Amino acid sequence: MQGPLQALCGGRIDGLVKGYVTSTGSVVIGKHAEVKGDITAKSVKVAGKVYGNLNCEDVVIVFNTGFVKGDITARRIEVKKGALVEGIIIKQVSPDDERINPSATAAEETNEEAVVAEAEIIAPKSTDKDRDATAWF
Repeated sequence: MQGPLQALCGGRIDGLVKGYVTSTGSVVIGKHAEVKGDITAKSVKVAGKVYGNLNCEDVVIVFNTGFVKGDITARRIEVKKGALVEGIIIKQVSPDDERINPSATAAEETNEEAVVAEAEIIAPKSTDKDRDATAWF
């Protein structure tokens, strides 16, 4: 796809997108996907390739098959062993951060299983979450 991609919901990209991507929800970059442009979303999970900056208000996760050539700005950033990131990583600070509010960390730890379950959407096998996700390309 050529040109910008703007969405009012989260979705998944499994093909080639040339242009920036903007979403109010979560964006998943599948294992065989490639995005050549900046991505702005609530959260981004990368298992494929991104050539551009990632700007998120919540979390960026780069999985072991993921590659990002660009800067990453987010409140939480996870780079899994084997992932490749070539750029600057900028962690946003908010009042919910543990140094400012220690109870926020406890709430995030209880939500850790939900984050892991969301990541399974990238797995090659078909799951219920795959069928529920919006596939863009």
